[in-house]
Amino acid sequence: MKKITLIALCLPAFMNAQPAKYILNGKLTKQSGPAKVYLNKVVNEALVVDSAVVQNGEFRFEGTVEGPIRAMLILDTKGGGIDFMQLPPDADTRIFFLEEGTTKVVINERVSKARISSPLNEEEINFNKSMKSVLKSIRQLSKEYNRAPASKKDDKGFQQQMALRYQVSYEAQKLLQHKYIAENPNSFFSLMALEELAGLDVNPDMIEPIFLKLSEEIRNTTEGKAFAAEIARARSLTVGSDAPDFEVPDINGKMVRLSDFKGKTVFLDFWASWCEPCRREHRKILEAYKQFKDKNFTIISVALDPPADRKYLLEAIKEDSMVWTNLADPKIDKNQAARVYGVKAIPQNFLIDSTGMIFNKDLSGESLYQQLNSLLNKQNE
Repeated sequence: MKKITLIALCLPAFMNAQPAKYILNGKLTKQSGPAKVYLNKVVNEALVVDSAVVQNGEFRFEGTVEGPIRAMLILDTKGGGIDFMQLPPDADTRIFFLEEGTTKVVINERVSKARISSPLNEEEINFNKSMKSVLKSIRQLSKEYNRAPASKKDDKGFQQQMALRYQVSYEAQKLLQHKYIAENPNSFFSLMALEELAGLDVNPDMIEPIFLKLSEEIRNTTEGKAFAAEIARARSLTVGSDAPDFEVPDINGKMVRLSDFKGKTVFLDFWASWCEPCRREHRKILEAYKQFKDKNFTIISVALDPPADRKYLLEAIKEDSMVWTNLADPKIDKNQAARVYGVKAIPQNFLIDSTGMIFNKDLSGESLYQQLNSLLNKQNE
């Protein structure tokens, strides 16, 4: 089952912390006309944009940061305005760490090649050096695949060979990340490496022991606290745990709680109208619904469409014959259910038994039918 990632910007989520002052002093060495620099960061899931005009080759930002956090610099020398939610492929950008104190940025022609000086950004250089060999291998594999003719890319033997080589490289990368974390428990990049190792579907039994070996200073950073909360959320969603309750309006505006369905077996389905894998899964889910709806079974589908796409959402519900309970918050796309269940990619689902326990998750097609057949037939014996 292919999942679509919901994270639009690769910038961390943040928790409340004590703000600290930052100053960013920048220099554009080859200014040939009007230029403007934007500083973008995400705070409490909202995009915050600051800007500065380059004057005599210099620009400056200052403010407070609950960090260290990732931020993005964008250089605009065209003056045509920028759509920050849909940056063009040729946009001149640079993601870096914004932290307490003074950061210096020197741009020759492109901000993507800027020299950024601060303790954490210089530490990142050392971290990248430790990963250099395996990252070079991955880049070379990508180049090899991209340069291959279409006929070769369609060859199953070539696909399998490339997949195996990629897997070997990524396993080597994991080993280097584990090594770096073990040797550098007081490095912020050990936390970054651990988050990458954890992936979207965090395994708390594997990740938490490693996290606890990081220094208290790193674990108490904003990012460290956010990751600790993510581990705790993942543990609360393991098979055998009580399914967390939530309250989200249905498509008619009626508030619905998961606990309203206590005593029924519930298939909790997270999806969006624009998600093709989700829509394909609905065909299989519909068959399961027809087969088991009379055995104390129901489905709750939670849509993650943005409010502006409500028309398409309603059309998709009709087209997919979703005759069960459909929830969608008309004000926000990432509703309470999605937050409580830590949904970062879709399709995602949870099978909850009649006692309210998570019986299984991430089921698809035949595996869903088998689990329902086993669970519901047993309950009805």
